[in-house]
Amino acid sequence: MNHEGYVPIRTRLALDDLDFLSGARTELLRFSELGLRLLDLHQPRDAGGITSDTAHPILRCRSCMWRWPCPTFRAMSESFGAPRDTADTAFPESA
Repeated sequence: MNHEGYVPIRTRLALDDLDFLSGARTELLRFSELGLRLLDLHQPRDAGGITSDTAHPILRCRSCMWRWPCPTFRAMSESFGAPRDTADTAFPESA
């Protein structure tokens, strides 16, 4: 890695290869933004019901209203490699 933070490539690349790499970089950035937006949408909130355990209220996803963690959040956390037991408490309760 050089002082500007880039890894120099000493291989000759065709123009098509450079176009592909440029497009792939842009698509990866957009895909990352999508993932962050989905995680922002699918966060827990208090379900507002009556519970006997006030220290651990029932939580629902603020977007899809499934019990927390919702299927979308579970699928995303599994694909990112988060351990299954931390998916239940990955985000603190938010309103």
